[in-house]
Amino acid sequence: MRKTTRITQGLHEKRAKVTVTKVKRRNIIVLAVSMFIANVAFGMAFPYLGVYMRLLGASMFMVGLLSVAFNLTSTVFQYPFGWLSDSTGNRKGFIAFGVASTGLFYVAMAFVGSATGVLILRTLQGIFGSAMMPAHSALISELSTRAGSIFGLFNSIENAGFMVGNFLGSAIVRYFGIRKLFLISGFLLFVSAWIVLLIRERPTGRRSILGMILVQEGRESWRATVKGSAFRKLMRGHLGLFYVTVFLVMIASGQFYGVSSVYFKETFGEWSVGVIFGIESLAAALTGYFLGKLIDRYGAKKFYLIAIAGYGLAFLLYAVVRNVWLVFGIAFLSGVKWVLTINSTSAYVAQNVSVRERAQGMGLLNAMMSLGWVVGPLIGGYLSGISFQLNFMSTLVPLGLAFVLALRLPG
Repeated sequence: MRKTTRITQGLHEKRAKVTVTKVKRRNIIVLAVSMFIANVAFGMAFPYLGVYMRLLGASMFMVGLLSVAFNLTSTVFQYPFGWLSDSTGNRKGFIAFGVASTGLFYVAMAFVGSATGVLILRTLQGIFGSAMMPAHSALISELSTRAGSIFGLFNSIENAGFMVGNFLGSAIVRYFGIRKLFLISGFLLFVSAWIVLLIRERPTGRRSILGMILVQEGRESWRATVKGSAFRKLMRGHLGLFYVTVFLVMIASGQFYGVSSVYFKETFGEWSVGVIFGIESLAAALTGYFLGKLIDRYGAKKFYLIAIAGYGLAFLLYAVVRNVWLVFGIAFLSGVKWVLTINSTSAYVAQNVSVRERAQGMGLLNAMMSLGWVVGPLIGGYLSGISFQLNFMSTLVPLGLAFVLALRLPG
C-alpha cells in the first residue's frame, strides 16, 4: 500500500513538473512575441520624436529636454511600480499597463499641436510607461533558472524588434507622415499589451525587485539595479574612476543622440532617420556575441578603450560627412561601438566586483549611464542651437577625458 502511494505521489509530482515546464515555455513564447512587437513600435517612434518636435517649432534645447524628461520620470517612478508589482505578485498586469500607457501617449502625440504638448506627453509617458519596467525584468527572471541565457534571449529578440521598427518607421514617415507613424506605433503597443495578458501567471507572495529599466542610446529601455549599501565601496579607488569614465562617455552619447534625429532629418531627409538608427541596431545585433567572446579572451579594459575611441571617431565622422551612403557606413561603426561599450563595461564590472555585490555593481553602471543621458542632452540641445557641428565636435572633450582616465584603470 505504501509503495503504491509513493509511486502515485511520484507520478503526480512528475506530471506537475511537466505542466510547470510547459506553462513556462508557453509564457516565454507569449512574452517574446509581445516584446518583439513592442520594440518594433519603440523603434518606429523613438527616432522621430525630435524631428516631430522641430516640425512643431521647438528649439534644439527643447528637443534635448525630451530625453531628460523621460529619463528622470521613468527612473523615479520605477520603484513604486516595482513595489506594487512585488506586493501583488502581478507581473503581466503591470507590463500590460505600462505598454498600453506608452501606446496611448504616442497616439495622443499624433493629435497634439505644439512642441510643449509633446514634451508634456513624453514626460507622462515616462511616468506611466515605467510601470512595465521592473515587472518586465522580474517576469523574465522567473521564466528560467538560467538568468544569463534568458536575458540574452530577450535582449536579442527586443533588439531585433527595435531594428525592424527603425526601418519600418522610415518607410511609414516617407509615405504616410509622422503623425500616422505615432498612430501605428500606438496600435502596435495596444496589441503587445493584449498579448501579454495571455500569460498564465500564478499568484505568489512578495518578491524583491530584480531590476529597474533606464533609457539608453537608441533604446527605449535598459535594466539597472541600485542599492545604497555598496555605493560608497563601489565608488572608491579604481572602480570609482571607472564609473566616472562611463558617466563622461554617456554625456557625449546624450549630447549626440539627444539631437541626432533632427540632424539626420535636416541633412539627409526624413526617410534617413529610421534607416540610420536601423543600421546601428543591425550592427549591434550582428557583432555583439562575437565581440563578447573577444573581450573574454583579451580583457575588458582594452576593448573599453577601443569603444571610447570609437565614440570619438563616429561622432567626428557624423559631423563632417555629408554623403548619406557614407553615413550608413558610419552608422554601422556607431552600432559596433555601442554594443562594444555595453559588453566591455559589463565585463569589467563582473571581473572587478565580488559576486555578493555584482548586481549592485551592474546597477551602478547603468545608473551612471542614465545620469550621463540626463546631462548630455541638455548640453547637446543648447550647443546644437548654435551649430550641430559644434555640438558633435565638443563630444571629444568628455570622451578625451574619459579615455585618459581609463588608461589609468588596472587591466
